[in-house]
Amino acid sequence: MIRAAWLLNNQLSFGSVELIPDWQQQGGQLWLDMVDEPQSQEAELLRSLGCHSLAIADAQKDRRPPKIEEFEQFCFILYRGFSSSDELLDIKTLALAAFIGDDILITRRGGESIGVNALWEESKIIKYLQTPPLLFAKIMNASANRYMQAVLEVEDDISDLEDAMLTESNDELMHKLIALKSHLRKIHRIQSYHVKLVKKIMAGEMARFDVEQGELKHSITDVYDKFDRLDSLTLMYYDLCGDLIEGYISLSSHQLNRTMQLLTVVSVIFVPLTFIAGIYGMNFEYIPELTYKHGYFMLWGFMLAVASALVWTFRRKRWL
Repeated sequence: MIRAAWLLNNQLSFGSVELIPDWQQQGGQLWLDMVDEPQSQEAELLRSLGCHSLAIADAQKDRRPPKIEEFEQFCFILYRGFSSSDELLDIKTLALAAFIGDDILITRRGGESIGVNALWEESKIIKYLQTPPLLFAKIMNASANRYMQAVLEVEDDISDLEDAMLTESNDELMHKLIALKSHLRKIHRIQSYHVKLVKKIMAGEMARFDVEQGELKHSITDVYDKFDRLDSLTLMYYDLCGDLIEGYISLSSHQLNRTMQLLTVVSVIFVPLTFIAGIYGMNFEYIPELTYKHGYFMLWGFMLAVASALVWTFRRKRWL
């Protein structure tokens, strides 16, 4: 699907590729949003608009990390957009490629994008499309807001897991902590790339981003602040999950040690009793004690005395 928004003399028109010739002839600003298009047709259209073949190849790869490059006609940005989120911060991201020209913005993606959908409104397009870099900064900002909301919500999940660890430690709890830690690590890695990307823009390395322009400067700074905070928050929560996992392992080890200690004490108590039972269980013809009338009861008494003495000793040493 390809949808287009063409802004000319503050008049906005919506359509598809049929708006491209009108824009080329009459001017104005154009936003092309390409979603799940066949790659061959997509590449042909991008080349016809002047996009560099290397940038097109990067845009069509789903596993490329975020990056920014300056070409002759376009500034190319590859960005990990926010798509959806499940429990325990299992965020689904998508590769969002943007070709930013002087009077055109092309966004290319393979699925739903929170940032793009948030800006695809008539009032917002009219307001921001006059400056395509500003429009894309707003797209990144909308996406960063959704990242921030998801990460802040996970603080309650971490608190609940911490409380549960002290009352009902089990394997399911451990699995949740490990899954959450893994998802936080993934988001932290993505946001680290985003921080570096926006730093390049703020440093003035991209000619099409006039960072001295008031609103664009504020928007880029706002985006940077959000990505930087996301970077630090995810790292903090990642370390916190690591501490909880280590605490869970320590509690499990302590419980195991207590169980092994109890089993060891029980074994020590029964060792002398087993030894005595083994001696009198031998099949010798002559065992003098067997002739005693009360030998059976005397042996029981002796075994109970030995067991009681061991139990008293272990309790005194606080092993029981």
